[in-house]
Amino acid sequence: MSKVPVYPSGTTINDRYVLGDKLGTDGSVYVADDRHLDVQVALKVLHPIGGFARSWDEAKRLEHLRSRFLVDVINADVITSSDLRFIVTPLLTGGDLESTAASVGLGVRDAVRFAQQIATGVGRIHAAGMVHRDIKPANVLLQGDEILVSDLEMCELLDAAGHASRNGSWCTLAPDVAVEGGLCSIRSDVYSLGATVFYLLSGEYPVDHRLPLAEQKQLIERGAIRDIRHLAPHVPQSVGTVVRRALAFAPDRRFSTAEDLGNALAHAVKGRRNWRRVEHDGHLHCLEGDSFNGKAAILVCTVSNGRRIDVVTRHPAASGTGTGRRLAGVADSSVTPSGLSSYLQRHIKALA
Repeated sequence: MSKVPVYPSGTTINDRYVLGDKLGTDGSVYVADDRHLDVQVALKVLHPIGGFARSWDEAKRLEHLRSRFLVDVINADVITSSDLRFIVTPLLTGGDLESTAASVGLGVRDAVRFAQQIATGVGRIHAAGMVHRDIKPANVLLQGDEILVSDLEMCELLDAAGHASRNGSWCTLAPDVAVEGGLCSIRSDVYSLGATVFYLLSGEYPVDHRLPLAEQKQLIERGAIRDIRHLAPHVPQSVGTVVRRALAFAPDRRFSTAEDLGNALAHAVKGRRNWRRVEHDGHLHCLEGDSFNGKAAILVCTVSNGRRIDVVTRHPAASGTGTGRRLAGVADSSVTPSGLSSYLQRHIKALA
């Protein structure tokens, strides 16, 4: 693949866009001043594929693709005196879901709400006869209390068989795309959305992204992914079941549409207390449940005690710690490290 040149700050593209600093780790995305509209935008220079300039079939379609949950494509053009394509989108500074959910994930209801919004945006892409091909938390940007799916330049038209060329990031890549000769499809996008939901709930990916890439690839190709409820025991079994179906190894066992996945998640959290993981100094795995149906909030803290782990359940104090009053009929307990996750699953269910 041909390399995209690095443009110094102050470079002017097509007498319109004055480039500033690079955005993120991708060296081909810049903050730019749009002289015509007098606003700052994000400009991304697209990598040629196989030495050839990128087709504008997708870009033209994306310019007409509008959704409340998709980043708008303002412009798509060719850099003067070159064959390099570029795409221009609004400049969004609210951060992305990868950094927002890092380490401990989001509350279950927030994760599901964002998942529904992503599903709606991706569903709009699918309705236009395209697939996104790189759905992941880092490609979902925050705008206030809502999200926008970004990196639409990765979208590609589906062929008559419902396939598009291979693309994606290992953290959310479907096994049917990971294998040599793999292809993208609507159901591989559904898998990537499921892997994104997995991360929003736990702060972790289905396959540990800290492993060497070759090992990650082998695990993905075999479908050897982790259990969401082992990593995030506060996630209801109903939600865990939906996530597992989205991440099914066989594409035909996954949800057939992104919207179906979003709707199933919404149904799975109805009538349930909202739980989230919280961090306390010196504690191992603490969980907070919001007030629910007239019942007070709950805080479950776990603390290492030699070879065992103490599990303490309280109503949160004003400081947000577990030093508040005890829950009636709920005793403190002690478990082995290997039994902590399954104990917390049962404990959270009982507290419901």
